[in-house]
Amino acid sequence: MKESYHICFTSHEEVMFRDLEDHGVFLNLLALRAFSMDTEIVVDAEMSTHVHLGIFSGTPQQFAAALRMSYSKYFNKKYDRKGRMGEKYTFQLKIEGHVHQMIFQNYVIRNGLHHAASATALGYPFCCARDLFQEDIGLVTDLPAKMSREDIHVFLPRHAEFPDHYQMNEHGVFIRRSFMEIRRAEQYYGSPRNYLYQINRLTDESWTREQLNDGTGLPVTIQSIEPADEKSITQMLKNESGRCFNRTRMQDLDVCRLIDGDFLSSYGATSIYQLTESQKKAIAQTLYFEYHLPEGQIKRCLALPR
Repeated sequence: MKESYHICFTSHEEVMFRDLEDHGVFLNLLALRAFSMDTEIVVDAEMSTHVHLGIFSGTPQQFAAALRMSYSKYFNKKYDRKGRMGEKYTFQLKIEGHVHQMIFQNYVIRNGLHHAASATALGYPFCCARDLFQEDIGLVTDLPAKMSREDIHVFLPRHAEFPDHYQMNEHGVFIRRSFMEIRRAEQYYGSPRNYLYQINRLTDESWTREQLNDGTGLPVTIQSIEPADEKSITQMLKNESGRCFNRTRMQDLDVCRLIDGDFLSSYGATSIYQLTESQKKAIAQTLYFEYHLPEGQIKRCLALPR
C-alpha cells in the first residue's frame, strides 16, 4: 500500500551538485527510479547540500537508497571521486492528513526561499514550484523537445526503461510535469489563488492549529522536516520574508563553477578530488581573501573537512 512520505538526504561536508548537468542527471534518475519502483513523486527540491522529496510509495527507504546509489555512481564517475555521497542515513517522515500534506508541500516548495537561494519560492529553479498551476499563473517555461525514444536514450543510462509519456526538454532532462504527480500536488491547494497565498504565507502558529483539524498525527513544522539545528531553523524562518536574499551573493553553484574552471586548470586537474590537501587550501585562501566568501561555503565546495 502506497502512503505519503517525506524523504530527505543530506551532504553537509560537500556539495551534491556542482553544475547544471548534475541537476539534470539527478532529475532523470529520479524519473527512472520512480517508474522502476512504482513510486509517485509529488514535490521536490534539490539544494546544494540536501534533497527534499514528497512521495507516495510502498517502499520509501528502498526507493531513497536506490536513487542515492544511482546518483552517487554518476557523481563519482564524473568527478573521479570515491565513497558514499552524503551522510549515511536518510530522513523519513510519514505524512497523514490533507492539511498536513499541503503544509508539508509548502515547506519543500519553499526550500530555496528558506535557504536564501531565492527571493520567492517561484524564483528557485531546482524545485517544482513553477510547475504547479503553471498555465493559470503564466509560468510555462519548460517545453518538450521533439525527440524519439532513441534520441532520449542518448541522455540516459544504458538499458533505461521509461513510459511513453515521459518527455524531455532540449537539454535532455525529463520535464517534471511528464513524470511527477503535479495534479495530485495541486489538489491539496484547490486553486491557483490559494497556492500563491500558501507559498507566500509566513510560518506562524495558525499552521499548527489548522493541521490539528485533520485529527491525524503531529503537525508538520519546519523543525520536523529540516534536519538542522535551532540556529539554522531560526535563520530559515527569517529568510521567509525574502529580504535576506542577495542577488549579488555567489551561490554554491557559482562557486563550484569558478573552482572547476579557472582554479582547476591552473593545477592541471579536472576535478577537485584530484587536488592535494595543500592545493585545496591554497584555493580556499584565494576564495576567502579575494572573493570574501564564507568559510563554510568554501569548505563544502572544495570538499574540505570542517
